[in-house]
Amino acid sequence: CAVACAEGHLQMGAYPAKKGGGYTFHVWAPHASSVTIELRRGKETALDPVTLKQGENNVWFGSSDACVKGDDYRIAMESSHNDCFDQEGSTLYRRDPYARWAHVDDFMEAWARLTDCGTKFPWSSSSHPWLMNGGCFGHSIYEMHIGTFSKNHSFASATEQLDHVASLGFTCIELMPVTEFGGSWGYNPRNCFGIHSPYGSDDEFRAFVDRAHQLKLAVKVDIVLNHGS
Repeated sequence: CAVACAEGHLQMGAYPAKKGGGYTFHVWAPHASSVTIELRRGKETALDPVTLKQGENNVWFGSSDACVKGDDYRIAMESSHNDCFDQEGSTLYRRDPYARWAHVDDFMEAWARLTDCGTKFPWSSSSHPWLMNGGCFGHSIYEMHIGTFSKNHSFASATEQLDHVASLGFTCIELMPVTEFGGSWGYNPRNCFGIHSPYGSDDEFRAFVDRAHQLKLAVKVDIVLNHGS
């Protein structure tokens, strides 16, 4: 039932199927009595749900060949050990903690979006500016907040201004948090594996990094693990 990545670890969350189309799903739910993946295409069209099977170590798994990149999904589970019954009832709706892209405007509805996890992104740069300049002791670092750096507050707009940053003599960009968050600055994350959707898509973030590397700019990202919202 396991889908293993290159390092031999179980791939959690939603991933494109290894063969054919569709997606595979892995959810760790130790107290669930049933787990279902609900799917939709846009906000109006519901797709057939996927009933997951319980595997080893409380990991539930299943797949669907009907869903494609850009469809939305969320986890619906029944549980016999649940302190949220009074607030939510017998079915709990949860956003996949491994989601790569999530809806900020309806956070409480728990919807996330299927992506290709970067497997088809056309990287053009193979350079590693972080290593080229001696690691953390050899860089001149420009700290950047995507939400205020560019006029459109987006990865795409910031990418257009990277030439200017490079021309100033900087060799590294340190991004303030870009994972999905509530608030303004990013230091109260809600999904540590997903891009903050108002900034753009996960591929637009990859394009930002790719362009920076073309300009010999390393990219660091602030990761906030000590608290969330």
